[in-house]
Amino acid sequence: MQLRSTRRVRPALALALTLLSLGAYAQDPPAPPPPPPPPDWDGSPPPAPRVVDPNLLQRDPSIKRPMRVRYPQAEACMGISGTVVLVLTVGEQGQVQQVQIERSSRNRTLDRAAMNSAREMEFSPEIFNGKPVVSRSRLPVEFALPDAPLQSCKYVRLALVDAQGADQPTPAAGQPLRAKIGLYVPARLELRAGLRRDVAQSNGGVLPIVHEEILNLERPERAELSSIDFVTPQPLTAGSYVLEIRVDGELRNTQRIKVR
Repeated sequence: MQLRSTRRVRPALALALTLLSLGAYAQDPPAPPPPPPPPDWDGSPPPAPRVVDPNLLQRDPSIKRPMRVRYPQAEACMGISGTVVLVLTVGEQGQVQQVQIERSSRNRTLDRAAMNSAREMEFSPEIFNGKPVVSRSRLPVEFALPDAPLQSCKYVRLALVDAQGADQPTPAAGQPLRAKIGLYVPARLELRAGLRRDVAQSNGGVLPIVHEEILNLERPERAELSSIDFVTPQPLTAGSYVLEIRVDGELRNTQRIKVR
C-alpha cells in the first residue's frame, strides 16, 4: 500500500512520500515461511506477522504538517543539486521520532537541510486494527536548481574595512582604501574592481580612475562565498569616491565613499 504526496515548497523543490510498513500483512492463506536469516543475525526472533481484522479501522499515515525545506544558499548559488532519500519513524501521536538517511545526496549540507526539515513534520498516525501504531515512511527530497540563477546568487557583497579587517564605513585620509568583496564563483569569471574620483566631469560624465584590479577567479573546491581583498597601493586624499564592482562586464555593486 502506497501513498504519494507532492507539494511545491519553493521553486525547484519537490517532495514525495512512500510508505514502508513495519511488518508484512498476513491474510488467509498463511504466508510462506520466512527466508533464512542474514549472516549478521543476532539470534533474536523475527517480529510476528500482523493480521488485519477487517472489522476494525485501518488507515495509512498521512501528512498533517508538510515539510518546508530551504535550499541552502551556498549550494544553490554554486550549482549543487541532489536527492536525499530519508526514512522516517512516525510515532503513535504522529510525531517524527527518528530520521535516517537511506541514500545520501553526497553533499552534507543538503542532507542536513533535508533531515532538519523532516524532523519538523507532523503526521496523522497509521491506524492498524483500530489503534494508532508506529510506522515508517520513505521520503525522497529533491534539491533541483532553477532554470535561471537566483538574483541573490548574483549579488556581490562589499564592505569597507581597516587594516585589521574591522568595518570602517568612513575611511580616513592618508591611508590606503581597503575593502572586502564577497561573491559566489560557480564557474570561472572575471572580477573587475575600480575606484574612481566622484567629481563633476565635462567629458561625458566619465569619472577619473584612481585604482583598478582585474582578477580571473576559479570555482573553489568548497561551496562557499569567496572573499576578495581590495587595497589601493597609495593612500587616498580626502574627498568623494565611487567603488564599482563588475563581474564578466556586468555592474554588480556600486558604493559611494567619503574619505575624511
